[in-house]
Amino acid sequence: MDTELAPEAEAEAATEASASASAETDSDSDSDSDADADAQAPALVGPVEMTGDLIAEFADAIGDPHPAYRCAEAARELGYPDVIAPPTFAVRLAARAEAAVVARHPLGYDYTSAVHLSQEYRHIRPIRRGDVLMARARLVRARRAMGGGLISVEVAIETQDGTAVTVSTAQMLSTHPVAEPAAADTEERAYGALADLIGQDSFVCLGARAALKRNTISHRHCGELGRADAAGRTLEGLHDFLESLEPGERSYASFVATFDSLPDTSERAFEDAMWRHLQDMHDRDSRHHPWSTQYASDPSSPRFAFSVGGHPFFVVGLHPGTSRPSRRFTMPALVFNSHLQFNAMGRTFFKMRKKIRQRDHDLNGSMNPSLATYRSEARHYSGRMTEPEWGCPFTARPTAPETTQGPDPFPGSGP
Repeated sequence: MDTELAPEAEAEAATEASASASAETDSDSDSDSDADADAQAPALVGPVEMTGDLIAEFADAIGDPHPAYRCAEAARELGYPDVIAPPTFAVRLAARAEAAVVARHPLGYDYTSAVHLSQEYRHIRPIRRGDVLMARARLVRARRAMGGGLISVEVAIETQDGTAVTVSTAQMLSTHPVAEPAAADTEERAYGALADLIGQDSFVCLGARAALKRNTISHRHCGELGRADAAGRTLEGLHDFLESLEPGERSYASFVATFDSLPDTSERAFEDAMWRHLQDMHDRDSRHHPWSTQYASDPSSPRFAFSVGGHPFFVVGLHPGTSRPSRRFTMPALVFNSHLQFNAMGRTFFKMRKKIRQRDHDLNGSMNPSLATYRSEARHYSGRMTEPEWGCPFTARPTAPETTQGPDPFPGSGP
């Protein structure tokens, strides 16, 4: 970016560049319909206090060297009373508030993978150091069209004294109805089967046994592995799990997603469905969260770990067709274990891992050969012994710039 570009011109350029062409609606679509009261209620994010450090860290994160984002004198030369923030900071704040509205599933549709038909930002004045901002999002229109739910969401960003900063308007289309929650008896049967598996003497994972004993296993039955609605439910459950996770030296907690039986119970079929599922989860999550800064996003790297909400996980796949007895379960399942929890356990983790691998050897005749052959953990997720030339069918998506050098500036406004 040209460092001589005045902030006024930059804000205007950002507004023009961010507007995309609107798509036409079906002429046969249903007429406009009022959303329910809950969906129409405003969603608030903030207050967010704009400090000089926060602005500078954000500018560094997006690679913008403009001196007005760091130096009050440079900002005053451009006619501003103090340091200003890049226009994209308002975009980020608006996206958080917008996400809170679409999470209510207007018209009964899931908008986490919606098509953005248009997105416009009107920057009224730059954000300045010392501002305390609030973002207020509201559903301004919702109707059924083009075979799905068509909604418009407006976000107004203001200072605490009511001074307008930015107004955004987004039009989104989703053709994915919200998945119906699993029936209570299905949830209970799935969890009961899981508890029976972990309670068996032949089950090798000592951490899971400790978590079951302490009632720290979070579980959700999510439908069919690999389907978009099931990926959405898994992601929602994992975010809920993260809200209460507190990694510690004696912490044992896992999130387990179980799924309906697959028509093909082979190892390859499970592996394909599992990676399709994880890819869908990541595609949704990457719109709001960066990859974990402590682990690699390249699945071929020995430092890879699957990331959700910026948190690294080791994923364990279970299913009825696996060749490894320690991974065999009556239904497909994905177990998400926190790497940060492993790290917090310190030496206890390595002692426990050694015992688990010894139990696997004693009970099944050998340690999992994948663990002894490959360093990349992506090869271990499905439980299948992959070929040397195997390539992981997963691609990490670019994420919106995030400030990672301090606490989240938007506490409580996550997914």
